[in-house]
Amino acid sequence: GSKQNKNLDSIITLANMDTSNVGLVICNMNLLLSLLLLSTIVASNALKNDEVSMGTTILAVRYKGGVVVGADTRTSVSGYVSNRYAAKLTFVLDREVDEFVTYESNDASLLNAPSVDASTCVICRSGSAADTQHLASVVRTELVSRQLLYRIRGTVTHVASLLRNLLANESLSASLICAGYDCELGRGVIYTITPGGTVFEEKAWAAGGSGSTYILGHLDSCHPKDEIGMNSDDQILNSEEEALDFVSKALSLAMERDGSSGGFIRMYVINKEGKRFVSKFVDKGNERKNSDDENTSQSLLPHFAPAVKRNSPSAKFIH
Repeated sequence: GSKQNKNLDSIITLANMDTSNVGLVICNMNLLLSLLLLSTIVASNALKNDEVSMGTTILAVRYKGGVVVGADTRTSVSGYVSNRYAAKLTFVLDREVDEFVTYESNDASLLNAPSVDASTCVICRSGSAADTQHLASVVRTELVSRQLLYRIRGTVTHVASLLRNLLANESLSASLICAGYDCELGRGVIYTITPGGTVFEEKAWAAGGSGSTYILGHLDSCHPKDEIGMNSDDQILNSEEEALDFVSKALSLAMERDGSSGGFIRMYVINKEGKRFVSKFVDKGNERKNSDDENTSQSLLPHFAPAVKRNSPSAKFIH
């Protein structure tokens, strides 16, 4: 009796309730859930707020004798160009810098250890500027520690392995090209490292960054084809001059189309003798000029501090 009457009264009350307010509340809840889900997806796939992005174009190409690497010099924050003269090529193995390591031993074979067999390696950085700088610093510190403690000189393969381990175990926004002259292999080597830590060795060339998508077809058309049965040496360029022209032309095309690439072109020739700097810039008359002197090219940039001289005592401890 009494329980049935209470249930009946509840049903009548719900039936007479204004359903318009209930529908409005449900609609607002769905909208809030959709916005929350969208913000979560965007935050997981994008850089942090105010994080410097190395939206860039990086390129490395092999030739018979070594490797030529190049990159533009623009960095940005949410579309704003924060630096027009950024250095995106970081050397972690450099014969000129690594000469400070001394060998103290009674073994005459270890005294004045020759630097002829030393490797030269550079990391071409794209992604978050902070993350890629952190990776380069950690790798450089590890290589110097090995050289001081165990008398082991690093190689390009060692650098690629260290980068793979760091990217696989940390959540970093970085897509890298590891290139240089490997003394153990006796040739130029190019590795690409994805953000997840996957490493691929490239036979001829490797490109990365936001501007690389605009020039992939050009790179394929201008480089020797990879055909079945072709020797790996036939797929690389013959001379240093061809490699420099190949890199500078491709980067110029990328900078003309990609809004995140700009500034001037910074290139390095890496071989068994070490590294050599080459720059390419556009003057007011739109005439492209090359410079082999790093200090000369920087003096042409207004409001930009010159580099430390190589014969300066402090220059040996940079990088």
